[in-house]
Amino acid sequence: MTFHRIKDLDCVYKCLTHPSVYDSICDDFAPEPEDFIPNDHPDIWYVAINSATDFVGMYSLIPENAICWAIHVVTFPWARTRDKWNAARELAPWLVQYTNCQRLTAAVPEHNRQAIIYGTHGLGMHIVGRQEKAFLKDGVLRDLILLGRRI
Repeated sequence: MTFHRIKDLDCVYKCLTHPSVYDSICDDFAPEPEDFIPNDHPDIWYVAINSATDFVGMYSLIPENAICWAIHVVTFPWARTRDKWNAARELAPWLVQYTNCQRLTAAVPEHNRQAIIYGTHGLGMHIVGRQEKAFLKDGVLRDLILLGRRI
């Protein structure tokens, strides 16, 4: 697996609004995909995930401070399971080498079991808490599961 920082916001837009992705990363207040605008802050790292043969996804890494970064994961349906898990295992060493990140965090809606499993089993994160009724999806208030790990 290889990673590289994406600075082309059109590429970021296409990743985040891909039809297989957009609904799963949005709450009830998200705009229509055509109205979505990716955050253009210089401290945000959008990181491409590439297998030997394909572009399989993207990590959005948003610094909460200089060393603690929130992660959001997008993988595409054509990505092989093995590639997704390899990318998860290889991310922390890459972050240590190329960034100041020392801790990853995530807030995952409780109904997104696949993302919780990827975070805990793939990225090595731990459940560190819960924000009750903090995410509105399909008209239902849902808890956010808080994940974290030191890298």
